[in-house]
Amino acid sequence: MKKIFNKFIKDKNFAFFLLAIVILGSIPRSIEAISGNFLFGYDQGVFFQAVREIVVNHRFTLIGVEVGGGGFFQGPGWYYLLSIPFYLWKGDPYGGMILMLMVGVLTIALSIVFGRKIFDINTGLTIGFLVAVSPAIIAQSRFIWPPFIISLFSVFFILFLYKVLQGSGKFFPLLTFIVGFMFHFEIATGATLLFQLLIISPLFFIKKMVSIRFYFLGLLSFLFTQTSLFIFDIRHSFINTRGIVNLFLNNNRDDSVVSRVDLIASHINVFKSNFLSSFQMADLLWPFLFIVLVIGLASYFRDKKIKKVQKWLVLYLATSPLTLFIVFIFYPSGMWEWWILELIIFYCFLFAVILTYLFKNKLMRFFVVVIYIIFFFSFVNKTIFFYKNDFNDFGGTQKIKGKIEAIDYIYKDAKGKKFGLLAFTPPVYTYAYD
Repeated sequence: MKKIFNKFIKDKNFAFFLLAIVILGSIPRSIEAISGNFLFGYDQGVFFQAVREIVVNHRFTLIGVEVGGGGFFQGPGWYYLLSIPFYLWKGDPYGGMILMLMVGVLTIALSIVFGRKIFDINTGLTIGFLVAVSPAIIAQSRFIWPPFIISLFSVFFILFLYKVLQGSGKFFPLLTFIVGFMFHFEIATGATLLFQLLIISPLFFIKKMVSIRFYFLGLLSFLFTQTSLFIFDIRHSFINTRGIVNLFLNNNRDDSVVSRVDLIASHINVFKSNFLSSFQMADLLWPFLFIVLVIGLASYFRDKKIKKVQKWLVLYLATSPLTLFIVFIFYPSGMWEWWILELIIFYCFLFAVILTYLFKNKLMRFFVVVIYIIFFFSFVNKTIFFYKNDFNDFGGTQKIKGKIEAIDYIYKDAKGKKFGLLAFTPPVYTYAYD
């Protein structure tokens, strides 16, 4: 009876802190949802036109967003996901903004729940806190953009990978499914994570984590997520396949040493920016954070009390930036930061594990508390700044209210007469001619 009571108290306290962290993280993420004014540019217009074809005209699509310059497409998952708020809000793009907020809140909550399941309560709550106050992840809830869904999928990816490392091979099909589904939102993320899985897959066999049966089911699970693209390719002379091949066999690229060095330097800047955007004040704290991480990892891996499966997962999280960087070295062009958004979630999990572990050490406890305090007050300061500046920012024609105002003016000026209107405001993309 005493154990049941203690568990109830423990779960009740956990639920309280989970709710508190979710509410904390929701405050800056809710600015556009509360104000009703959000960024709505060319890309968002394209998204909602495609979704309108699905919901209103019942023209279902096999493909999603075109991959710039590559001549191929992502899967249509983003369009079908966006069609849900489009239907519920009767075409009002505000529904898309609510979707992004809900995804952000769910990412925080599941980070805590999954973190507790993989590690312990304190680690789970710390993961949730880092996700809640992460500048980059906060921004993802304030803009309608398909790659920003990746953070939520990354949380599932970590859980399924842990289960596989734990020896539960039945989770391997779920792991490959979530990777395949990422192709519908950011193909570069899905492709590089898939490549990483191929690299570490021998471990699954050597340690007998995944049987041949579940490995085969995992392959089928991944292929299932690409079904619509396969059908599209067969019907259109394999345009996707040819586009991907042409991307890597582009004979016009400059393969000189100087060009390759410049490209690698550009990739380094992208990875650096990705890390610095993951934590509050990371641009100033990064040397300190790096030292804490190195000390923490060294102590963590030497600790024989830590489960081996947890060490395997932490090792994966710690080495992922390096392996992904090496993978992108072979990419023949520049890269974008949203191709590696999963790393931000990886960093939050990794640092939460290390900070929670170091907090047990009396010598390191002070430094860990200082990091928590700096993160929290920086988060509060930036949130106040956002509400003072962004909440009342009309945004001109870049935000939805400005566009609605322009449309209302046109209808008012027409005075009930029929009229035609062509609005042509293309972004200046040159890759089609390069």
